[in-house]
Amino acid sequence: KAPSTQSVDRGRMARHILPLLGKHRADKLTREDVRRCYASIRDGKTAATVKTGPRGLAVVKGGEGTAAKAILLLRAMLAWAIEEGMLETNPAAGVNVAASGTRDVILDAEQYGTLFRTLDRMENEHRIRRAAADSIRVIALTGARRGEIAALRWNHVDIKRERLVIPATQHKTGRKTGKPRVILLPAAAQAIIARQPGGSPDGLVFIPARGSKPMSLSKPWRSVRTEAGLPKEFGLHGLRHSLASLMAMRGAQAP
Repeated sequence: KAPSTQSVDRGRMARHILPLLGKHRADKLTREDVRRCYASIRDGKTAATVKTGPRGLAVVKGGEGTAAKAILLLRAMLAWAIEEGMLETNPAAGVNVAASGTRDVILDAEQYGTLFRTLDRMENEHRIRRAAADSIRVIALTGARRGEIAALRWNHVDIKRERLVIPATQHKTGRKTGKPRVILLPAAAQAIIARQPGGSPDGLVFIPARGSKPMSLSKPWRSVRTEAGLPKEFGLHGLRHSLASLMAMRGAQAP
Protein backbone atom coordinates (compact mmCIF):
# COMPACT_ATOMS: atom_id res chain seq x y z
CA LYS A 1 0.00 0.00 0.00
CA ALA A 2 1.01 3.61 -0.45
CA PRO A 3 2.67 5.21 2.61
CA SER A 4 -0.33 7.49 3.17
CA THR A 5 -2.69 4.48 3.18
CA GLN A 6 -0.39 2.60 5.55
CA SER A 7 -0.53 5.56 7.94
CA VAL A 8 -4.34 5.60 7.89
CA ASP A 9 -4.47 1.83 8.45
CA ARG A 10 -2.08 2.06 11.39
CA GLY A 11 -4.39 4.68 12.88
CA ARG A 12 -7.42 2.40 12.47
CA MET A 13 -5.50 -0.43 14.12
CA ALA A 14 -4.18 1.64 17.05
CA ARG A 15 -7.38 3.59 17.76
CA HIS A 16 -10.13 1.08 17.04
CA ILE A 17 -9.07 -2.54 16.65
CA LEU A 18 -6.37 -2.87 19.31
CA PRO A 19 -8.37 -1.23 22.13
CA LEU A 20 -11.20 -3.70 21.48
CA LEU A 21 -9.45 -6.88 20.33
CA GLY A 22 -5.80 -6.39 21.22
CA LYS A 23 -5.88 -8.84 24.14
CA HIS A 24 -7.48 -11.64 22.13
CA ARG A 25 -5.41 -14.49 20.67
CA ALA A 26 -5.83 -14.45 16.91
CA ASP A 27 -6.48 -18.20 16.76
CA LYS A 28 -9.18 -17.92 19.46
CA LEU A 29 -10.97 -14.95 17.84
CA THR A 30 -14.61 -15.68 17.02
CA ARG A 31 -17.07 -14.19 14.58
CA GLU A 32 -19.06 -12.86 17.54
CA ASP A 33 -15.94 -11.06 18.85
CA VAL A 34 -15.59 -9.34 15.48
CA ARG A 35 -19.30 -8.45 15.38
CA ARG A 36 -19.06 -6.85 18.83
CA CYS A 37 -15.97 -4.94 17.70
CA TYR A 38 -17.84 -3.65 14.66
CA ALA A 39 -20.82 -2.57 16.78
CA SER A 40 -18.60 -0.82 19.33
CA ILE A 41 -16.79 1.22 16.68
CA ARG A 42 -20.07 2.01 14.93
CA ASP A 43 -21.62 3.21 18.19
CA GLY A 44 -18.69 5.50 18.98
CA LYS A 45 -17.18 3.58 21.89
CA THR A 46 -13.66 4.12 20.54
CA ALA A 47 -14.26 7.78 19.68
CA ALA A 48 -11.73 10.10 21.30
CA THR A 49 -9.51 13.12 20.83
CA VAL A 50 -5.92 11.87 20.72
CA LYS A 51 -2.68 13.83 21.00
CA THR A 52 -0.42 13.29 17.99
CA GLY A 53 2.48 15.46 19.09
CA PRO A 54 3.31 18.60 21.06
CA ARG A 55 0.59 20.54 19.22
CA GLY A 56 -1.32 17.99 17.17
CA LEU A 57 -4.70 16.47 17.93
CA ALA A 58 -6.54 13.72 16.08
CA VAL A 59 -10.32 13.51 16.39
CA VAL A 60 -11.21 9.79 16.29
CA LYS A 61 -14.83 9.24 15.27
CA GLY A 62 -17.16 6.27 15.14
CA GLY A 63 -19.98 5.53 12.72
CA GLU A 64 -20.86 2.92 10.11
CA GLY A 65 -18.14 3.95 7.65
CA THR A 66 -15.36 3.96 10.23
CA ALA A 67 -16.47 0.59 11.60
CA ALA A 68 -16.70 -0.96 8.14
CA LYS A 69 -13.22 0.14 7.13
CA ALA A 70 -11.71 -1.10 10.40
CA ILE A 71 -13.27 -4.55 10.01
CA LEU A 72 -12.25 -4.77 6.34
CA LEU A 73 -8.69 -4.01 7.45
CA LEU A 74 -8.89 -6.73 10.09
CA ARG A 75 -10.32 -9.14 7.52
CA ALA A 76 -7.40 -8.49 5.16
CA MET A 77 -4.85 -8.96 7.93
CA LEU A 78 -6.34 -12.28 9.02
CA ALA A 79 -6.49 -13.43 5.38
CA TRP A 80 -2.77 -12.68 5.10
CA ALA A 81 -2.14 -14.69 8.27
CA ILE A 82 -3.92 -17.68 6.73
CA GLU A 83 -1.75 -17.42 3.61
CA GLU A 84 1.34 -17.39 5.84
CA GLY A 85 0.19 -20.52 7.71
CA MET A 86 -0.39 -18.68 11.01
CA LEU A 87 -4.18 -19.20 11.14
CA GLU A 88 -6.69 -21.67 9.76
CA THR A 89 -9.87 -19.55 9.74
CA ASN A 90 -10.83 -15.92 9.26
CA PRO A 91 -13.66 -14.97 11.66
CA ALA A 92 -13.93 -11.51 10.09
CA ALA A 93 -14.79 -12.98 6.69
CA GLY A 94 -18.35 -13.83 7.74
CA VAL A 95 -19.17 -10.46 9.31
CA ASN A 96 -21.32 -8.23 7.12
CA VAL A 97 -20.38 -4.55 7.22
CA ALA A 98 -22.10 -1.49 5.84
CA ALA A 99 -21.17 -0.79 2.24
CA SER A 100 -19.54 2.56 1.59
CA GLY A 101 -21.90 4.95 -0.21
CA THR A 102 -19.06 6.92 -1.77
CA ARG A 103 -18.39 4.57 -4.67
CA ASP A 104 -22.06 4.19 -5.54
CA VAL A 105 -22.54 7.89 -6.38
CA ILE A 106 -22.33 8.58 -10.10
CA LEU A 107 -22.51 12.23 -11.10
CA ASP A 108 -24.87 13.19 -13.89
CA ALA A 109 -24.26 15.85 -16.54
CA GLU A 110 -25.90 18.56 -14.45
CA GLN A 111 -23.76 17.75 -11.41
CA TYR A 112 -20.57 17.76 -13.47
CA GLY A 113 -21.58 21.13 -14.90
CA THR A 114 -22.24 22.47 -11.41
CA LEU A 115 -18.89 21.15 -10.21
CA PHE A 116 -16.92 22.88 -12.97
CA ARG A 117 -18.89 26.14 -12.62
CA THR A 118 -18.26 26.07 -8.88
CA LEU A 119 -14.52 25.63 -9.42
CA ASP A 120 -14.52 28.57 -11.85
CA ARG A 121 -16.46 30.82 -9.46
CA MET A 122 -14.38 29.97 -6.39
CA GLU A 123 -11.16 30.48 -8.32
CA ASN A 124 -12.33 33.82 -9.74
CA GLU A 125 -13.29 34.96 -6.25
CA HIS A 126 -9.90 33.83 -4.89
CA ARG A 127 -11.46 31.29 -2.54
CA ILE A 128 -9.43 28.44 -3.99
CA ARG A 129 -5.96 28.51 -5.50
CA ARG A 130 -5.73 27.83 -9.23
CA ALA A 131 -3.35 24.90 -8.64
CA ALA A 132 -5.86 23.20 -6.33
CA ALA A 133 -8.80 23.91 -8.64
CA ASP A 134 -6.87 22.64 -11.66
CA SER A 135 -5.84 19.48 -9.80
CA ILE A 136 -9.51 18.72 -9.09
CA ARG A 137 -10.42 19.44 -12.72
CA VAL A 138 -7.80 16.99 -13.99
CA ILE A 139 -8.94 14.30 -11.55
CA ALA A 140 -12.53 14.72 -12.74
CA LEU A 141 -11.47 14.57 -16.41
CA THR A 142 -9.08 11.61 -16.18
CA GLY A 143 -10.19 9.48 -13.23
CA ALA A 144 -6.66 9.64 -11.82
CA ARG A 145 -6.06 9.16 -8.11
CA ARG A 146 -5.66 12.41 -6.21
CA GLY A 147 -2.17 11.45 -5.05
CA GLU A 148 -1.09 10.86 -8.65
CA ILE A 149 -2.17 14.38 -9.63
CA ALA A 150 -1.08 16.22 -6.48
CA ALA A 151 2.38 14.62 -6.78
CA LEU A 152 2.57 14.89 -10.58
CA ARG A 153 6.04 15.88 -11.84
CA TRP A 154 6.90 17.41 -15.19
CA ASN A 155 8.93 14.35 -16.15
CA HIS A 156 5.69 12.33 -15.90
CA VAL A 157 3.99 14.48 -18.56
CA ASP A 158 4.09 13.47 -22.24
CA ILE A 159 1.94 16.06 -23.98
CA LYS A 160 3.02 14.94 -27.47
CA ARG A 161 1.56 11.49 -26.82
CA GLU A 162 -1.34 12.94 -24.81
CA ARG A 163 -0.65 11.03 -21.63
CA LEU A 164 0.90 10.91 -18.18
CA VAL A 165 3.32 8.12 -17.28
CA ILE A 166 3.63 7.54 -13.53
CA PRO A 167 6.70 5.43 -12.60
CA ALA A 168 6.01 2.09 -10.96
CA THR A 169 7.55 3.25 -7.67
CA GLN A 170 5.16 6.19 -7.44
CA HIS A 171 1.69 4.74 -7.92
CA LYS A 172 -0.47 2.36 -5.93
CA THR A 173 -0.40 -0.82 -8.03
CA GLY A 174 3.11 -0.29 -9.41
CA ARG A 175 4.65 -1.65 -6.23
CA LYS A 176 3.02 -5.00 -7.06
CA THR A 177 3.24 -5.05 -10.85
CA GLY A 178 6.51 -3.19 -11.39
CA LYS A 179 4.86 -1.38 -14.32
CA PRO A 180 4.34 2.36 -14.86
CA ARG A 181 0.80 3.69 -14.89
CA VAL A 182 -0.35 5.38 -18.09
CA ILE A 183 -3.14 7.98 -17.81
CA LEU A 184 -4.57 9.23 -21.10
CA LEU A 185 -5.28 12.95 -21.31
CA PRO A 186 -8.36 14.37 -23.02
CA ALA A 187 -7.83 17.76 -24.67
CA ALA A 188 -9.27 19.71 -21.73
CA ALA A 189 -6.85 18.05 -19.30
CA GLN A 190 -3.93 18.73 -21.64
CA ALA A 191 -4.84 22.42 -21.71
CA ILE A 192 -5.03 22.58 -17.91
CA ILE A 193 -1.58 21.02 -17.50
CA ALA A 194 -0.09 23.19 -20.24
CA ARG A 195 -1.11 26.41 -18.44
CA GLN A 196 0.76 25.54 -15.24
CA PRO A 197 4.01 27.45 -14.57
CA GLY A 198 6.92 25.46 -15.96
CA GLY A 199 9.61 23.99 -13.79
CA SER A 200 12.46 21.53 -13.64
CA PRO A 201 11.80 17.96 -14.87
CA ASP A 202 11.49 16.79 -11.27
CA GLY A 203 9.38 19.80 -10.22
CA LEU A 204 5.72 19.53 -9.25
CA VAL A 205 3.23 20.43 -11.96
CA PHE A 206 0.68 21.74 -9.45
CA ILE A 207 2.68 23.97 -7.14
CA PRO A 208 1.69 24.04 -3.44
CA ALA A 209 1.15 27.33 -1.61
CA ARG A 210 4.21 26.69 0.52
CA GLY A 211 6.92 24.10 0.90
CA SER A 212 8.06 21.48 -1.56
CA LYS A 213 5.68 18.65 -0.72
CA PRO A 214 2.58 17.91 -2.83
CA MET A 215 -0.46 19.90 -1.72
CA SER A 216 -3.29 18.36 0.26
CA LEU A 217 -6.58 18.53 -1.64
CA SER A 218 -8.84 17.39 1.20
CA LYS A 219 -9.79 20.82 2.55
CA PRO A 220 -10.27 22.50 -0.86
CA TRP A 221 -12.38 19.56 -2.01
CA ARG A 222 -14.69 19.77 1.02
CA SER A 223 -15.33 23.46 0.28
CA VAL A 224 -15.99 22.78 -3.40
CA ARG A 225 -18.22 19.79 -2.68
CA THR A 226 -20.34 21.77 -0.21
CA GLU A 227 -20.76 24.77 -2.50
CA ALA A 228 -21.53 22.54 -5.50
CA GLY A 229 -24.21 20.73 -3.49
CA LEU A 230 -22.69 17.30 -4.01
CA PRO A 231 -23.49 14.50 -1.52
CA LYS A 232 -21.52 14.92 1.69
CA GLU A 233 -20.30 11.31 1.49
CA PHE A 234 -18.85 11.92 -1.99
CA GLY A 235 -15.10 12.02 -1.47
CA LEU A 236 -12.57 13.25 -4.01
CA HIS A 237 -11.87 9.61 -4.88
CA GLY A 238 -15.53 9.43 -5.91
CA LEU A 239 -14.64 11.37 -9.06
CA ARG A 240 -12.49 8.41 -10.12
CA HIS A 241 -15.29 5.89 -9.53
CA SER A 242 -17.91 8.11 -11.15
CA LEU A 243 -15.88 8.41 -14.35
CA ALA A 244 -15.09 4.68 -14.40
CA SER A 245 -18.77 3.82 -13.91
CA LEU A 246 -19.91 6.15 -16.68
CA MET A 247 -17.31 4.72 -19.08
CA ALA A 248 -18.27 1.14 -18.19
CA MET A 249 -21.95 1.95 -18.80
CA ARG A 250 -20.93 3.07 -22.29
CA GLY A 251 -19.11 -0.18 -23.05
CA ALA A 252 -15.50 0.66 -22.12
CA GLN A 253 -13.37 -2.23 -20.93
CA ALA A 254 -11.44 -1.95 -17.66
CA PRO A 255 -7.98 -1.33 -19.29
